[in-house]
This record gives sequence, structure tokens and C-alpha cells, in this order.
Amino acid sequence: MAAVVEDPLAPTTDKAGSGISSGQQNGASTVPQPYFFQASHEYASASAAEMVVKTLSVDPELRPQLVTRKLSVEGSTLQIHFSATDAKTMQAAVGTFYDLLKLATETLEAFGPEADSMAIADGQT
Repeated sequence: MAAVVEDPLAPTTDKAGSGISSGQQNGASTVPQPYFFQASHEYASASAAEMVVKTLSVDPELRPQLVTRKLSVEGSTLQIHFSATDAKTMQAAVGTFYDLLKLATETLEAFGPEADSMAIADGQT
């Protein structure tokens, strides 16, 4: 089952309704995006993956006419899809996204709902 998170700021849901698209906006010109990137990241739970998607979806792409980002959750797995007009733009978008993904994941691990149970298991209070 795929979870879909609607971003209130700007992104639009893709045609299949399977995730977040922070790319083409209504009325934006269609520019071919022949470069693609796909990845997935496993989390401890579906709720953790959904928290990360909600966190990352509020930060729209800076150049939506050149890059499309779609995020979705399937079980406890974050699915990541990018398309871009050129390799340099793709590299910049994916690199920036992974910096934010790392920060969101580390924050979730330190302060998320599972953090208390992990601290107790490690003998920390």
C-alpha cells in the first residue's frame, strides 16, 4: 500500500496519485526531462517513512521547470524519483535532496517516536 502525502505549498500529485511531485506546476511549460534517478530508503516503520516524506515535501524544488521530484511511501520504504532536463541539474537536485534526507533521518532517529525506546534499550535516560 502506497501512502500519498499532499504538500500544501506547491507540489502537485502525479497522474497515478502515487506520490509527491514538486515539479511541473499548473500552467508551466512542458520541458522534456530525459534524465531519471530512482532510489529507495528503508525505515524502521511506515510511520517513520511517512514523517520523512512529510518533512521533505515542504521544501519545493528551486527550479521546478527543470526538475521533478516525486516521493512516496510503500510499507516502510521511501521511494524517491527525480527527472531533470540535464545531468548537471539532476546532480545538484539529488545532492541537495540527499543532504536534506540525511538531516531528516538523523533528526528522526534522535528525536522521533522510536528515539525514547532506543535510549531505554541502550540504558540511557
